Amino acid sequence: MLESFFRRGGNLIGPGDPSALSWAGNTPAVLAIHGFGGTPFEVQLVREAALEAGLGGGAPLLPGHGTHARELATRTWTDWTQAVEAEVEAADEPVIVAGLSLGSLLAMHLAATKPSKVRALVVIANAIRLFSPFPTRLLGAVEKLRIPDFWLPKVTSDIADPAARRTHVTYDTQPVHAAVRVLRAGERVRGLLPNIVCPTLVLHGRRDRVCPSQNADEVLSSISSTDKKCVVFPLSRHILTRDVERHRVRAEMTTFFRRFCG
Repeated sequence: MLESFFRRGGNLIGPGDPSALSWAGNTPAVLAIHGFGGTPFEVQLVREAALEAGLGGGAPLLPGHGTHARELATRTWTDWTQAVEAEVEAADEPVIVAGLSLGSLLAMHLAATKPSKVRALVVIANAIRLFSPFPTRLLGAVEKLRIPDFWLPKVTSDIADPAARRTHVTYDTQPVHAAVRVLRAGERVRGLLPNIVCPTLVLHGRRDRVCPSQNADEVLSSISSTDKKCVVFPLSRHILTRDVERHRVRAEMTTFFRRFCG
């Protein structure tokens, strides 16, 4: 009975289309990577900025996403890294990688481990650390005590804009063991930060309740790139690409993308 209670739901909610995105344009292409439990719908702003700059690209649907939470529960960091590595390996030339939350970890992983394949990097609401004590200590305790997997209801997405929050496409629950894998992935990526040397734009919401805004400063100070910029948006929460300052976020990305046109 208890196990059944903690596995209720798991469905995709929100009216948007969870499918992968692709769009035509000039090179370098932009690879946009969504977050944990999300879909390419939440990185549509990256697509808009790329199109405004004249660049083509795509946003894949990560393994375990866009279907049902039971699929997400079985996926690992390796599944996600292999998926995005295949994207950059298939490109004819280096790409610009932009990632949100879990997608930011994958984007930084690519920039650190495949520098010849990454022309530039955009790090959005990065997840190198999650808030403590919740959820960090909870996830750590689940792992340490080897508690069987369970799903936590997701009351709402961390978006200040009420209209965007109502239309956000995500799961209505979060498999806890998969979330533990995101926590550990953040630790791995922190160790890779000094290997990042490409031009980098770091964006974060000051009111982010999932990943502290101090993450932005940590990334900026830890990467080895000498071409880097950080912007923290005072009114925005975690899903920065859909929040109240999204027009400013788009403008920052468009300006950054235009530097690499032609």
